[in-house]
Amino acid sequence: MRLLRRNALGVYGVYAASIVSGLVVTPLIVHHLGKAGLGVWTFIGGVTIYLSVLDFGVGPSVVRFGAEARGRGANEDLNEIASTGLFVYAVIGLITLPVGAVLAWLVPWLSHAPHGLVWDARISTFLVVLSLAARFPLGLFNNLLVAQQRWDLQNLGNFVSTALYAGLLAALLPFWSGLVLLGAVTLGTTLLRLLLPLAWLRKELPGLRVRRRLVTRERLRQLLAFSWSNFLVHVAQKIVFSTDVVVIGIVLGTTATGDYTPAAKLFALAFGIGTAITSLMLPAFAELEGAGDVDRQRHLLLSGLRAGTATMLLLALPLLLMPDLLIHAWIGGGFRASYAPMALLAAVLLVHQPMYVLTQFLIARAMQKEVARVSILTTLANLALSIALAEVWGIWGVALSTLVTDVAAILFVVPRLAAPAASSSTGQLARAVLQPLAASLVAAGLVLVAFARAWRPQTMPECAVVGVLWTVVAGCSIWRFGLSSGERASMSRHLRPRQAGGM
Repeated sequence: MRLLRRNALGVYGVYAASIVSGLVVTPLIVHHLGKAGLGVWTFIGGVTIYLSVLDFGVGPSVVRFGAEARGRGANEDLNEIASTGLFVYAVIGLITLPVGAVLAWLVPWLSHAPHGLVWDARISTFLVVLSLAARFPLGLFNNLLVAQQRWDLQNLGNFVSTALYAGLLAALLPFWSGLVLLGAVTLGTTLLRLLLPLAWLRKELPGLRVRRRLVTRERLRQLLAFSWSNFLVHVAQKIVFSTDVVVIGIVLGTTATGDYTPAAKLFALAFGIGTAITSLMLPAFAELEGAGDVDRQRHLLLSGLRAGTATMLLLALPLLLMPDLLIHAWIGGGFRASYAPMALLAAVLLVHQPMYVLTQFLIARAMQKEVARVSILTTLANLALSIALAEVWGIWGVALSTLVTDVAAILFVVPRLAAPAASSSTGQLARAVLQPLAASLVAAGLVLVAFARAWRPQTMPECAVVGVLWTVVAGCSIWRFGLSSGERASMSRHLRPRQAGGM
């Protein structure tokens, strides 16, 4: 994998900023907008994310075809992909605006917003919609950089925009609190995040040419044919991770959404951090596909499953075993209802991480149609089960539905799709996932159960002490027993500072 050390450090730099941002911003929103205001803002984020499915899967397709072209050394193909992708994105961006305007009008009614927040909710929603519309054309060039495995440039934009988002809200919320401010800051920082990496585009892709004549019917058909299945996968993933909030908002109201928000935010943060490093694998899988190197591709898959699961264990087990301590220390009392959903969503993280790696592998192998079918069926089952269980068990029933459907999906994908595509066995893939889990259980019992429950930390600094101890103990255990000797040597080689002239 190209620039692994730089990309990995950049990814986790972004999520360090996200953690600080979440710790700072969420209590501020609760203090200045109240639980109902927090619920409306969370609902806006959950419902507007559906508009991102208007990408129609073009983004992952640009990454896949761009990386494959790099593997073949086909620069002219890359220019055709860029020109065709920009044309498609321009059309999508124009479609997004009227759809978003209708959605903005409906949000107060859908979320049961208090009367005093109706117009603020509409304006804030449309500002968020504008930020999503800008992501389509500008995101094309970010995808081209990702296809070159230049995640570090995208990470730079994410880091700066995340830090600025937290700083602006911390400075402005005490004087101008409201949903409109949240929407305006989201729009401004999104534009910065998208534009900043483009300063390096010409240097990284000196031969890039975007021309109208390069938008051919053949390339358009190829891109859209591949994108359609990616679109279905993208739709399914977005719906799965936003269904909980939307279903709770519609069925149970904004107060219940506010109760669910701490668990949903910690879940989203842990999922982003845990999958960030494995997100680097899609262009690597695709580049090896273009080069026809099946053996290295299979080795990368097994290593990705082990390393990805190891990373997610460090993040998910504290949320699974001490959700009450973490949520209380973060935002205080009044959110007891979040504890059970948090534990269930932590279990979802442990299931979805290997599924995420397998999805990227299968898409790189051009098996996106099979992935799409599974994703759509899983999403429909999750939606139906979420509605049913919300009525019966409330917010924790919604989280349970996500866990049940994710488990069903991975039990199907591993033996039916992933193992044959990797020329591997189901047992080999399962062992790659379970090896880090076994290595972490003793450490979890000692640190997260025995030590944490005996001490019962009450503040975030005290929880941070538990977190540092957990990271050290579990990290050492997983490094020694959860990874193979070859993987430890490879990771050490890639992550150590490069010597002059090295790669």
